[in-house]
Amino acid sequence: MSSKNLLMPHLARAITSDGSKKLKRGWFELRSKVSPSLNVVTFYHRVNDPYSYLLLQAIPRFLEDFSISLEIEFVLDLPDELNPEQAKLEKYALEDAKRLARFHNLVFPKDPVQPSPADTLKATSTLLKHRDRPKLLHLVTEVTSALWGISTTTFASCSNRYGGLSDKETRKQLKQAKDRLINSGHYMSGTLHYGGEWYWGIDRLGHLAERLSKPGVQRDTGELADYQRQYRHSLQGYNTLKRRPKHVETLDFYFSFRSPYSYIAAERIFKLADLYKFPVNIKPVLPMVMRGLSVPKAKRTYIVHDTKREANRYGIPFGKIADPLGGGVERCLALFPYAKAKGKERAYITSITSGIWSEGADVCKDSVMEELLTRAGLDWNDAKSWINNEDWIPMVEKNKSDLEALGLWGVPSFKYGDTIVWGQDRLWALEEAILSSDT
Repeated sequence: MSSKNLLMPHLARAITSDGSKKLKRGWFELRSKVSPSLNVVTFYHRVNDPYSYLLLQAIPRFLEDFSISLEIEFVLDLPDELNPEQAKLEKYALEDAKRLARFHNLVFPKDPVQPSPADTLKATSTLLKHRDRPKLLHLVTEVTSALWGISTTTFASCSNRYGGLSDKETRKQLKQAKDRLINSGHYMSGTLHYGGEWYWGIDRLGHLAERLSKPGVQRDTGELADYQRQYRHSLQGYNTLKRRPKHVETLDFYFSFRSPYSYIAAERIFKLADLYKFPVNIKPVLPMVMRGLSVPKAKRTYIVHDTKREANRYGIPFGKIADPLGGGVERCLALFPYAKAKGKERAYITSITSGIWSEGADVCKDSVMEELLTRAGLDWNDAKSWINNEDWIPMVEKNKSDLEALGLWGVPSFKYGDTIVWGQDRLWALEEAILSSDT
């Protein structure tokens, strides 16, 4: 085992620790007192991004609740290497945004259609032309709403009224904004950047609200709980069972051993299954990198830090990481059919992923795998003959094809009846689908 592999779990734990975050935030607070200009939230807005549009709607209330300055950057073409499968995401986002809008009492078209490239560029050109005007947020909302067809005026009328920059100047400024986004450490639109940390979409607004909940910043106009509704909702079933549905479906759970989001979803999904008595069909797939999709360093870094704060929210240990990429993943997949044959696949998933993501367990080592399997109630002497078995290969290929047939590529993803969702932050949507299955 290399010294790098030995050090990795301890380095990851140090980087993701709450103490490290506290130090970084403390240093920022000191600097912002000396230079108040640092005390700014930057919003990277893309007019044709549904998630960006929903976040845009939440920002005015956020500015009422917190004494913070807002800066808006306009982006359009995102880096392909950091955003694979953009066409699939575009299609999925339309349906997911409808669900999010309903949940958060926001506005989104009932039958959404992605704005055309020409109109998208024109809308962005308009906003860039007027980016220095007072009350820019009002104009951004007006133009973006018109682009999506949710306005008292047409987009053509709005565009004619405000005009725009030339295409050449528009593309020049867009490239500069894209470079600023990447150089600052992110890759997606619909994001907020504050004090060295990133908050994607309305799903992470609660984390920023929690950070800003301090004297001199939080006003008396709002409650922090309003921004944490997602968390309270997705846990409510664990605390108070209002009713158990008479009819349940099998939940398909698309999962990867190298996905930290899959790890923090697994135990919660299994608790939900126990609560509502529905079966879970775990469908492992290869990590994105092993499927030929790019996951550059900036993306990996954001995902690890984001998973840490989400794990903290749910009381899940996370941070001492031993990356299983390659042979480690293959060993975990090879033993999954064995665990499933013994009826222990849930315990196996929980034990292995806890080891990888919170205990620094190197699953390439037989001694480590023996400990993790024993914890799951499995016999290593019985299991180890499966290590070199290749039965898992057609299994993961079939699971990959099934996932792609749903229009998805990332994990964790879930299918319950007609409800198809992607992300550990959509368990509330699954719970709603379960409870509505008898209506």
